[in-house]
Amino acid sequence: MSSGKVNETGSISGFEPPWYYAGEEADLKEGKLLRLEAGGKDVLLIKNEGQVYVFSNICPHARCPLDRGRLEDFTLTCLCHGRRFDIRTGKCLNDMLELKKYEWKLEAGKIGVKIEG
Repeated sequence: MSSGKVNETGSISGFEPPWYYAGEEADLKEGKLLRLEAGGKDVLLIKNEGQVYVFSNICPHARCPLDRGRLEDFTLTCLCHGRRFDIRTGKCLNDMLELKKYEWKLEAGKIGVKIEG
């Protein structure tokens, strides 16, 4: 991951809790799944049609890593058991499951993710 100076409070690249540095905007490619860590959490970033979506990288069905899945249009399919999620809402198209969604922000080319309790 990118370099960033750690200050006295332990934040990287100027983000302060509950916001945590996740990575560089330049690493986020259109239509690709990007697994990163933010605040000790495994997160999945997706850029699709210019919009960015950030979720837990763990499928709520069987705890499989979603970054190994497949993205088609706005549908993310989990590799393990075929659960399909609409990335615009995080809702599962197969049942009542829902992805854990995170807020994100961009500051000077650095991606911050809000991780709370």
